[in-house]
Formats: sequence, structure tokens, C-alpha cells
Amino acid sequence: MTELPDRMVQLLAQIRAGRTSAQAALLAQIAHGRALAGSYACVVDELPVTAPVTGPLAGIALAHKDIFDLQDRWPGCGVQRGASQVGVQPAAAVKALADAGASQWATLVMAPHACGATAQNPHFARCVNPLDERAAVGGSSSGSAVAVASGMTYAALGTDTAGSVRIPAATCGLIGLKTTQGAVSTQGCAPLAPSLDTVGILTRCPQDAREIWQALSPLSLRKPRDNEVSCQVWFPHQGVHRQVVEAIQDWIAKLDIKVSEVDITDEFEQLNRHAQRVLFYETAQTHRASLLAGQADPAVQAIGLSGLGVPQAWYQESMHARAAFLEQFVKQHLHHADFLILPALGCLVPDWACVEIGNPDFDRSQLAGMHAFMAFVNYLGLPALNLPIARDAQGRPICIQVLARPFAEHRLLDFAEHVELISQVI
Repeated sequence: MTELPDRMVQLLAQIRAGRTSAQAALLAQIAHGRALAGSYACVVDELPVTAPVTGPLAGIALAHKDIFDLQDRWPGCGVQRGASQVGVQPAAAVKALADAGASQWATLVMAPHACGATAQNPHFARCVNPLDERAAVGGSSSGSAVAVASGMTYAALGTDTAGSVRIPAATCGLIGLKTTQGAVSTQGCAPLAPSLDTVGILTRCPQDAREIWQALSPLSLRKPRDNEVSCQVWFPHQGVHRQVVEAIQDWIAKLDIKVSEVDITDEFEQLNRHAQRVLFYETAQTHRASLLAGQADPAVQAIGLSGLGVPQAWYQESMHARAAFLEQFVKQHLHHADFLILPALGCLVPDWACVEIGNPDFDRSQLAGMHAFMAFVNYLGLPALNLPIARDAQGRPICIQVLARPFAEHRLLDFAEHVELISQVI
């Protein structure tokens, strides 16, 4: 086979219909990925690939963020290449995909120890955004976004602790699914802030994301989609570029969805304070030894040193209040509405130089705009979807973030498919 279809589901259909073999499909994907790898600087290591096994994803070659334990290999976590170690077992999420028949041909670059809202990483060459080489790539699952957006792989796993799947998805115009806290095991995934860490999915279309989600969570049930979808939408008063607001308003006006505007500013600010407290404290505990020894990576220091100063009582207060905040938020915003829509990024996708710390063109407000509306979702533990809806004057994506009730990943993907279909008709 010489030409790969645009979508993984199309390739799977060809394999299942016998129009190509799983082995031929696997080899074609790997050859295609290798041919593109040199242009985007997102691959850490190529992996040996064995013959495909049976399963719903048989014949699919994936690449994932280098944060997961693999067979006989420790991850490099964005600071080095992976290290061979006999006896290491694959992370639960990687094993779930392998059990479904998928192969993994490469590991992908990430921000050091998953600390960073951008692709900035002194240990590797700069990841290149396939949509615009001058545009920033979000982090920390930066290589995952680049590999998917460039066509090197149909899908990639990432992790999301404070936006690390959704931010790179937003900069590269992808579907980025942050799963419900605890829905996918993080066993075998290097921790950052364990109570916030989640495994996520990056793809170019919602149908491909669903195939990966179904393999990760085979017991999750997909219920029939309601004929009428209702949403709440929040336009933050500050920190959102005018063109982002206008793009969301224009997009909503074209769709057959019931939308009511809400203001969650006060809730957001309170939840965000708790989220930052937990993120800083748990990062400091995860990397405590290297921080105290003065050997922590600069990216870790930026969060961890502040975290060392967070009193344990404050952290415990935030953790104790978490369940009540979630219950209240769901009751208020996701009981009578299916989804809550808000901006993904507060800014337009900036040039990479503007968000690289130490660069003469660095703009702190642009960097803040990339992660401002992310961390509170991790604190609540809700599932969230990054969804591209428009392009700015430079052709860079403008995206929304869609929140749903816990364990409603299928509903989020239904929504993405629904609006994709409507957008094609308009």
C-alpha cells in the first residue's frame, strides 16, 4: 500500500474489509512517519515494532509522549533519551492500546518532566509546529501534538496535569481529550502532581479519538445522542483576545445548539487558586530530592521551589474541599446543560519566540494566555475537549474548551462529531 487515508478509522475499515493487510498498513505508517520525522524534531527514539496482533486497532502504528514506561525501557521524560532496563513493564495505558492490537513505533518529545505550557526544552531541538513554523507549540505534550498534526501518526497519548494535552492541541489545531480524573490508569506514567495527572488523547478527528478512547476504557458506555444539545458558555471578562471571543460567538451562531451565557468568574478564580496550590505542592513533593539538592531541571524549579513553601495545611484544605467543589460545579453548570464552553487559549496562538523564557521577544502575557483557563479543570477532575472552530488572520487555529460531567468522554466526542458534520454542511 502506498497511500494512507486521512483518518485512522478509514484505514481500519480498509484492514477489516481485507483491502490491505494489518502488516502492510503498519509498515506504510512507519515509513510515512520516518519520512516526516526530520522536519519537525518531535521524535525521541524509534522503537522496534513486532508483527501486528489481533484486535480492533490491529495494523495501527502510534507514537506517544515519552513519559510512559515501555517494555524494557524507562522513559526519558523530556530530559534525556529513554534508558533500557530489562524487566520494565509497559504503562497501563500503553498496554491497553497494545491489547487492542495497536503498535508503537516512536516516543515523542515533551517539556522537561511535563513542566511547561510550551515546547521550550533545552535538552532537545525545538519542535516545529506543522501549521506554521513560527507558531508556538504548547506543552507539555508538545511532541504528541506535532506528530499528529504533521501526519506522522494518527493518534498519540499525552498527559494533562494543568492543560498539557489541551494546550498543544490548541496550538496545532487538534482534537485534544483530557479524560476524567481516574478514568485511565496513570500506572507506569512518570508523575508530576499525582492527584491532577491524567492520560489524554490527541488526534486530528473525533472519530479517531473515539477508537483510542474505547481501547483505553472498553467498559465505558456510549449512550444515544440527544436530539437537542444544550450548552452554557463563559466569556471571561479579562485575559481573552477580542478575536477569540468573536470567533466563538460566530461559531455558536452557526450551530443548532441551545446556548446560554453564564459568568463563572468568581468560581474560576477560587478554583484556580486551589488548583495552583495542589499543583505546586505535589510537584514539590514529586521532585523534592532534586529541588533540595539544587539539581532540579529549571522547568521543575519554576513550580517546585514555590511548592516547597506551600504549607501542608493549605494543601490539605484544598484536597478536602475538592469533592464539594466538583459537586457544586456539576450541579450549577452541567446538570441542566450538557456542556460548558469556554476559550481554550486566552490569546491567539503566538510566535514561539514570544513564549520562550529568556528570548528577547518574550511576552509574559502571551505565555499566561496559553494556560490561564486550564488548571481548574484538573482540580475538578472533569473531562474536557479541545475543539478547533476557526482560524485567525495568520491561519492559526482558534479553539474552544468543552467541559462535561465526569466520565462523559463519549458525549464530548459525540458533540465534536456533531459540530464537525454541521460545519461541513454550512
